[in-house]
Amino acid sequence: MSRLGDTIRAARLKAKLTEKALGKKCGLAEGFIRDVESGRRIVSDDQAQRILKVLGVANPVSTELEVAAEPPVKLRPKPRAYVLPVEEQAENARKAAEESSDAWLDALGGVVKRVPVMSPDGLVIDHMLTPIVGGKIEGGAPDKVLYYRCPDDMLRGFRVHAGDLLLTVPAAKVEDGALMLVDFRGERVVRKLLKLDGARVQLQAFDHEFTAVVAPAAEVKVLGRCVTLTRRL
Repeated sequence: MSRLGDTIRAARLKAKLTEKALGKKCGLAEGFIRDVESGRRIVSDDQAQRILKVLGVANPVSTELEVAAEPPVKLRPKPRAYVLPVEEQAENARKAAEESSDAWLDALGGVVKRVPVMSPDGLVIDHMLTPIVGGKIEGGAPDKVLYYRCPDDMLRGFRVHAGDLLLTVPAAKVEDGALMLVDFRGERVVRKLLKLDGARVQLQAFDHEFTAVVAPAAEVKVLGRCVTLTRRL
């Protein structure tokens, strides 16, 4: 039996009513009363109040007694949110890509090389895979060549635009009529050079119009000769 069923049964017997008589007074079936008293049926609060009111119970209990009689249900712990280790995954992916790339380059070490791309201030800003032919890259030692990234359109008249890459091989002397990477008055630039009499050098540029600067050869430090152009779309 349940606590509510016990209460109803005790009150019914005290009132000297049969299950059938109580059911008739409450508008319920005899079997319904019997099931409630035995605890086989969970009765609604309205039905319980109606039965107990007919029996004249001074402090009627509600179906909360049924709930109270049930053993407590343990709540499952709230699952913790799973946060994907995005930074860790990204780092692992980057390392894996580098290892894969390094392994691939090792296998092709005698065929291609990652040549640094240099900005005008001498910083490495990228790399370009460049073929090695006969142990050389365009006649230069693979470890000595570089790509110079043009910062402006000062060579547009020579078909070199801002953002283009000029593969530069080592050189120490002025080559007449060549595009050369030089250090001129503390600035690293590419200009077309022309030898002049009196140990002088003319540095040519061609943006909207042709311009030239003449300087003593001692003031022009040659860093390399530009041999190929790579245009980035």
